[in-house]
Amino acid sequence: MGRPAQISHEDLIAAAALVAARLGPAKTSIAAVSKAAGVPTGSIYHRLPSRDALLAEIWLTAAERFQAMALAAFATANSIEAAAEAALVTPRFARAHHAQAVVLNSHRREEFITAGAPEEYRARAVKLAAELREAMANIAARLLPGDPRGKERTAVALIGIPLGAVRVFLPQAVPPQEIDADIAAAVRAALRH
Repeated sequence: MGRPAQISHEDLIAAAALVAARLGPAKTSIAAVSKAAGVPTGSIYHRLPSRDALLAEIWLTAAERFQAMALAAFATANSIEAAAEAALVTPRFARAHHAQAVVLNSHRREEFITAGAPEEYRARAVKLAAELREAMANIAARLLPGDPRGKERTAVALIGIPLGAVRVFLPQAVPPQEIDADIAAAVRAALRH
């Protein structure tokens, strides 16, 4: 019978996200994560086969958490006002999960999901992108039916505007709540325009 795990998978990836947010993906090593998590390097390799897998898991865990929140909000965005509220998932996520927000917004996906990442990780990333495209198409059809630029306008409103706003603060600071009103106003304007 094996020894019990010293740390849960979730706690390990949370510690790894803190390291990646502080050092960036290029300097995120198994040794640095081991030190931050307080576990031996073997404990990490027991769960993840390589550094490439660790980096991919850091990004995917953050992206899946964010996207679950975003898609739930987008699914109920049946009006411009509801869409403006849905756009606030981005700054709220950045406040609640700062390290993961830095991972997602201050680096490119390709810095975490490298060519050396196992195929299962690349497939999860492709699935996330497809789900987001589908959600944007559905919102555009509901809010801007018949608009030939509906998908583009929806993406600018619900992705571009909130991301641009939080990137002003990340990685150094947490976006303040005061920007939420500005984001919502910009989203309303983008969708009404």
